Amino acid sequence: MRDPEINLGGGMAVDYRRPGERFGWAAYGRGLARAAAPGECLRVEPGRALTVYCGWYVTRVLDVKPSHGKTFAVVAGGTHHLRTPVTKGHDQPFVVLPGPAWPHAWPQPAARAGAVTIVGQLCTPKDVLARDVQVPALRAGDLVAFGLAGAYAWNISHHGFLMHPEPGFHYIGGA
Repeated sequence: MRDPEINLGGGMAVDYRRPGERFGWAAYGRGLARAAAPGECLRVEPGRALTVYCGWYVTRVLDVKPSHGKTFAVVAGGTHHLRTPVTKGHDQPFVVLPGPAWPHAWPQPAARAGAVTIVGQLCTPKDVLARDVQVPALRAGDLVAFGLAGAYAWNISHHGFLMHPEPGFHYIGGA
Protein backbone atom coordinates (compact mmCIF):
# COMPACT_ATOMS: atom_id res chain seq x y z
CA MET A 1 0.00 0.00 0.00
CA ARG A 2 1.20 3.50 -0.90
CA ASP A 3 1.78 6.02 1.88
CA PRO A 4 -1.40 8.06 2.38
CA GLU A 5 -1.56 11.54 0.91
CA ILE A 6 -3.87 13.93 2.77
CA ASN A 7 -5.07 17.15 1.16
CA LEU A 8 -5.65 19.73 3.89
CA GLY A 9 -6.99 22.33 1.45
CA GLY A 10 -6.42 26.05 1.74
CA GLY A 11 -8.14 28.71 3.76
CA MET A 12 -5.10 30.51 5.11
CA ALA A 13 -6.26 33.87 6.36
CA VAL A 14 -5.64 37.25 4.75
CA ASP A 15 -6.60 40.14 7.01
CA TYR A 16 -7.74 42.99 4.74
CA ARG A 17 -8.39 45.19 7.80
CA ARG A 18 -4.77 44.83 8.95
CA PRO A 19 -2.71 44.42 5.77
CA GLY A 20 0.54 44.21 7.72
CA GLU A 21 -0.56 40.99 9.43
CA ARG A 22 0.57 37.70 7.92
CA PHE A 23 -0.53 34.10 8.29
CA GLY A 24 1.59 32.29 10.89
CA TRP A 25 3.38 29.89 8.56
CA ALA A 26 6.00 28.78 11.10
CA ALA A 27 3.41 27.88 13.75
CA TYR A 28 1.24 26.19 11.10
CA GLY A 29 4.21 24.10 9.93
CA ARG A 30 5.06 23.05 13.50
CA GLY A 31 1.44 22.04 14.05
CA LEU A 32 1.37 19.99 10.87
CA ALA A 33 4.61 18.28 11.81
CA ARG A 34 3.08 17.23 15.15
CA ALA A 35 -0.16 16.09 13.51
CA ALA A 36 1.33 13.97 10.73
CA ALA A 37 1.67 10.26 11.32
CA PRO A 38 4.80 8.52 10.05
CA GLY A 39 4.60 8.00 6.29
CA GLU A 40 1.77 10.46 5.71
CA CYS A 41 2.15 13.09 3.04
CA LEU A 42 0.29 16.26 4.02
CA ARG A 43 -0.49 18.76 1.24
CA VAL A 44 -1.78 22.32 1.55
CA GLU A 45 -2.92 24.87 -1.01
CA PRO A 46 -1.63 28.24 0.24
CA GLY A 47 -2.82 30.19 -2.86
CA ARG A 48 -4.28 33.52 -1.78
CA ALA A 49 -2.22 33.76 1.40
CA LEU A 50 0.93 33.95 -0.74
CA THR A 51 -0.16 35.72 -3.93
CA VAL A 52 -2.41 38.44 -2.45
CA TYR A 53 0.68 40.46 -1.45
CA CYS A 54 2.08 40.36 -5.00
CA GLY A 55 -0.30 42.77 -6.69
CA TRP A 56 -1.58 46.33 -6.63
CA TYR A 57 -4.55 47.82 -8.45
CA VAL A 58 -3.95 51.48 -9.29
CA THR A 59 -6.66 53.78 -10.62
CA ARG A 60 -7.24 57.52 -10.97
CA VAL A 61 -9.82 59.57 -9.08
CA LEU A 62 -12.22 61.08 -11.62
CA ASP A 63 -14.44 63.07 -9.28
CA VAL A 64 -15.05 63.79 -5.60
CA LYS A 65 -18.56 64.75 -4.59
CA PRO A 66 -20.83 64.96 -1.57
CA SER A 67 -24.15 63.14 -1.45
CA HIS A 68 -26.54 62.79 1.51
CA GLY A 69 -23.92 63.98 4.01
CA LYS A 70 -21.18 61.62 2.80
CA THR A 71 -18.20 62.12 0.49
CA PHE A 72 -17.67 59.88 -2.52
CA ALA A 73 -14.62 59.52 -4.74
CA VAL A 74 -15.38 58.09 -8.17
CA VAL A 75 -12.43 56.22 -9.70
CA ALA A 76 -11.71 55.25 -13.30
CA GLY A 77 -12.10 51.56 -12.58
CA GLY A 78 -14.11 49.63 -10.06
CA THR A 79 -15.30 46.17 -9.19
CA HIS A 80 -15.10 45.09 -12.83
CA HIS A 81 -11.32 45.27 -12.29
CA LEU A 82 -11.08 44.53 -8.54
CA ARG A 83 -14.09 42.58 -7.35
CA THR A 84 -12.53 41.28 -4.13
CA PRO A 85 -13.96 43.92 -1.74
CA VAL A 86 -17.58 43.39 -2.73
CA THR A 87 -17.16 39.61 -2.91
CA LYS A 88 -15.45 39.29 0.47
CA GLY A 89 -17.41 42.14 2.11
CA HIS A 90 -14.47 44.29 3.17
CA ASP A 91 -12.79 47.61 2.40
CA GLN A 92 -9.78 47.12 0.16
CA PRO A 93 -6.69 48.67 1.79
CA PHE A 94 -5.15 51.50 -0.24
CA VAL A 95 -2.82 54.47 -0.28
CA VAL A 96 -3.41 57.79 -2.02
CA LEU A 97 -0.72 59.01 -4.40
CA PRO A 98 -1.27 62.75 -4.89
CA GLY A 99 -1.59 63.88 -8.47
CA PRO A 100 -0.84 67.27 -9.98
CA ALA A 101 -3.09 70.29 -9.63
CA TRP A 102 -5.54 70.67 -12.49
CA PRO A 103 -4.55 72.99 -15.32
CA HIS A 104 -8.27 73.72 -15.88
CA ALA A 105 -10.04 76.96 -15.04
CA TRP A 106 -12.72 75.23 -12.95
CA PRO A 107 -12.11 74.02 -9.36
CA GLN A 108 -10.53 70.61 -8.77
CA PRO A 109 -13.04 68.47 -6.80
CA ALA A 110 -11.49 67.49 -3.48
CA ALA A 111 -12.19 66.07 -0.04
CA ARG A 112 -10.49 67.25 3.11
CA ALA A 113 -9.30 64.83 5.74
CA GLY A 114 -12.11 62.54 6.81
CA ALA A 115 -14.28 59.66 5.70
CA VAL A 116 -14.61 58.92 1.99
CA THR A 117 -16.30 56.09 0.12
CA ILE A 118 -14.40 55.04 -2.98
CA VAL A 119 -16.66 53.85 -5.77
CA GLY A 120 -16.25 52.80 -9.37
CA GLN A 121 -18.09 54.13 -12.38
CA LEU A 122 -20.45 51.20 -12.94
CA CYS A 123 -24.21 51.64 -12.72
CA THR A 124 -24.63 49.39 -9.70
CA PRO A 125 -24.66 50.21 -5.98
CA LYS A 126 -22.27 47.27 -5.44
CA ASP A 127 -19.41 49.07 -7.20
CA VAL A 128 -17.71 50.02 -3.91
CA LEU A 129 -14.02 49.45 -3.23
CA ALA A 130 -13.83 51.01 0.25
CA ARG A 131 -16.63 52.46 2.40
CA ASP A 132 -16.29 55.40 4.83
CA VAL A 133 -12.50 55.11 5.08
CA GLN A 134 -10.33 57.85 6.53
CA VAL A 135 -8.10 59.77 4.12
CA PRO A 136 -5.77 62.70 4.83
CA ALA A 137 -7.03 64.36 1.63
CA LEU A 138 -8.20 63.25 -1.80
CA ARG A 139 -8.87 65.08 -5.03
CA ALA A 140 -9.70 64.41 -8.64
CA GLY A 141 -6.51 63.47 -10.46
CA ASP A 142 -4.96 61.60 -7.52
CA LEU A 143 -4.09 57.94 -7.89
CA VAL A 144 -5.45 55.35 -5.49
CA ALA A 145 -3.25 52.26 -5.14
CA PHE A 146 -5.13 49.30 -3.67
CA GLY A 147 -2.89 46.72 -2.04
CA LEU A 148 -3.56 43.02 -1.48
CA ALA A 149 -4.75 42.74 -5.08
CA GLY A 150 -2.59 39.82 -6.19
CA ALA A 151 -5.23 37.14 -5.69
CA TYR A 152 -8.89 36.95 -6.70
CA ALA A 153 -8.91 40.52 -7.92
CA TRP A 154 -8.99 40.48 -11.72
CA ASN A 155 -9.72 36.73 -11.93
CA ILE A 156 -13.18 36.99 -10.34
CA SER A 157 -14.12 40.39 -11.76
CA HIS A 158 -16.82 41.06 -14.34
CA HIS A 159 -14.63 41.53 -17.40
CA GLY A 160 -16.13 43.76 -20.07
CA PHE A 161 -18.96 44.98 -17.79
CA LEU A 162 -20.94 47.44 -19.95
CA MET A 163 -18.00 47.35 -22.38
CA HIS A 164 -15.62 49.14 -19.99
CA PRO A 165 -12.02 48.45 -21.00
CA GLU A 166 -9.73 46.05 -19.18
CA PRO A 167 -7.01 47.50 -16.96
CA GLY A 168 -3.42 47.42 -18.10
CA PHE A 169 -1.16 44.84 -16.49
CA HIS A 170 2.43 45.68 -15.61
CA TYR A 171 4.79 43.11 -14.12
CA ILE A 172 7.73 44.28 -12.07
CA GLY A 173 10.29 41.86 -10.79
CA GLY A 174 13.90 41.35 -10.04
CA ALA A 175 16.40 38.83 -11.23
